[in-house]
Amino acid sequence: MTRVIGFFPNRDALFETIADAKVRQLSVVTALLPMFDAEAIDAVGVPHTWAGAAAFAAGAAGGLVGLLFPAWTAGQWPHVIAGGKPLMSWPTWLVIACEMALLFGALAAFAAFLAGAWRGRRLAGRLRHLRDEVSSVTDAAYALVLACPTGRVDEATAVMRARGAWRCGRV
Repeated sequence: MTRVIGFFPNRDALFETIADAKVRQLSVVTALLPMFDAEAIDAVGVPHTWAGAAAFAAGAAGGLVGLLFPAWTAGQWPHVIAGGKPLMSWPTWLVIACEMALLFGALAAFAAFLAGAWRGRRLAGRLRHLRDEVSSVTDAAYALVLACPTGRVDEATAVMRARGAWRCGRV
């Protein structure tokens, strides 16, 4: 897949190009905007993070580990009783399970955040140079990045130019 970027003079041209790209089944990667625009984010189809799902799954696994590990440990020494207290004590096991769920969930959320940030920074580094170069020449603040097979680069460029992109190129 090849990425193609186009710079647009206004917001309307950007939205028209997004609509054309979706009709022609060109993949919209991202849009560069001068400020937060919820409508543009919805139009581009920015994927939501999977950090919450990872944290939930890891938290559930941590809670299960927090219950099973003390049970396994107590099963290793079935005849040991310390101070008259039973080894299979639910109140203490629930504390361990809760702490393990929190630990596993926090670690998974942090790992998912780092993975998502790493993926985003790879593309951002390549786009920063192009955006700085363009901003020194003009005040065009809107840009769109499309992904397409190498054979469809000319089509993607034509779609952008038809909607008013003043500069197009490969990323």
